[in-house]
Amino acid sequence: MASSNEGNLRAFVQTAEQAGGFVWVIVLVDFAAHEVKCALVSEENFATADAAHDAGNDRLKGMSNGR
Repeated sequence: MASSNEGNLRAFVQTAEQAGGFVWVIVLVDFAAHEVKCALVSEENFATADAAHDAGNDRLKGMSNGR
């Protein structure tokens, strides 16, 4: 599981099985408020969990850099 940390906010990348493939899931958690702020799920299916995880990490890095 990869993550990005900003104070009490933390984003995690995980994978989930869906429709015979895998998707990435990015979850933003506010630990101070004890709540999930948002969750994003890829629209694209990937053949393996590793491929989905790598794509999710790339997406999170892009989001962290403002892209």
